[in-house]
Amino acid sequence: MKPKAIFTGLVLALGAAAPASAEQILASNPQSLINFFFSQGIPAQLTTDNVGDPLVEFRVDGDTGQVFFYDCTDNKNCLALQFYSGYKLDAPVDLEVINSWNTDRRFVRAYRTDDGAARIEMDIATSYDGISSRDFADLYALWIESVGLFEERIGW
Repeated sequence: MKPKAIFTGLVLALGAAAPASAEQILASNPQSLINFFFSQGIPAQLTTDNVGDPLVEFRVDGDTGQVFFYDCTDNKNCLALQFYSGYKLDAPVDLEVINSWNTDRRFVRAYRTDDGAARIEMDIATSYDGISSRDFADLYALWIESVGLFEERIGW
């Protein structure tokens, strides 16, 4: 029986055929992230997390992905984003697997929670001027690739 995910991992590789929009991606403008996902053919919606900061949820092949917003002032004017995926397995992932993953990766980090769940995260600072859609598309592709590799590594 396949273990249940705490937060569903992403399983789609970014399609090269879909052009990125020319809009800058800014954590201070959550709609820019929504526009990016829609330009890639990925449905997305803006909601809020449990502290009131923006949260973008998007759907890829029936799975839900999340992007959290950080360094916000009064739940607005955020300066950073975080892709996040977590997995609850039948048995905790061995810390050697997590440490090995972190040793082999530069931009995506993994950890194990106290209850044994495995998680990966990737932070992106958009600061005040943002990131081009083209550069963000590359970062998104890195995230998608990393999720797939991490799921393989932990036996998901």
